[in-house]
Amino acid sequence: MKKINFQFSQRNYHSTNAFTIVELLIVSALIGFIASISIPSSLRWVYQINQDSYLNELASFFRLIRRETRRWGGTCSVKLTTISPGSEGKGFSVNCIGLNNTSRNNVITAIPNINKTVFQEVSTEFDITPKGQISLNNNQNAFVVIVGGRHNQYTASQQPKCLVIQSPAGTVRTGIYSNRINYYSNKVGSKFNYSLRENICISN
Repeated sequence: MKKINFQFSQRNYHSTNAFTIVELLIVSALIGFIASISIPSSLRWVYQINQDSYLNELASFFRLIRRETRRWGGTCSVKLTTISPGSEGKGFSVNCIGLNNTSRNNVITAIPNINKTVFQEVSTEFDITPKGQISLNNNQNAFVVIVGGRHNQYTASQQPKCLVIQSPAGTVRTGIYSNRINYYSNKVGSKFNYSLRENICISN
C-alpha cells in the first residue's frame, strides 16, 4: 500500500489590529473634545430638570393646602424660610390651625425641598382662609415665586420659571419670568424679592 504524506506549511501571521501612538493620541483628543461638549450640556439638562421638578412640587403643595383648609375649615399661614448659599432645605414653613393631625402632617411633609442647584425668590408671605382664599401680607394682588439655578453652567443671565397665586381666588399658574436673573453657584437658596410682579410672569 502506498503511503501518502501530508505536509503542512507554517506561516507567521502578524496582527494588523494594533494602534499606533499617533492614532491613540488622536482618539484621546477626540474623546476629550466630545466630552467637553456633552458634559456641560448634560449638566444643564439635569439642572433644568431639578428646577422644573421643584416648581411642579410647589404648585402641588399650594393646591394641597387650599384643599385641606376647605376640607377641615381650618387656616394655614405660609412663611418663607431663608436658605443660605451652598445649603439646601425646605423653602417654606407652614402653621395650620383647625386641621386634624394627619392632614397637618401631610401638609408639612409635602413642603418641597430646595437642593443645592436651585434657588427661589418670593414676593411675600400669605395666609389661607377656611374657604381656601388667599390673604396676602402686603397690598399686592398676587403671590409670586421665581425659580432658577444655583450653578455656573450659564454665561449670561437667564429667564427663570415663575409661579403666581391670585388673591383672593387662589388660582395657581406657572410660566416664564420675562426679567432676566443671574445664575451662579453661591446664590442665596431662598429669599424675599419684593419687586416681583405677576404681570412679568408669562404663562407657557
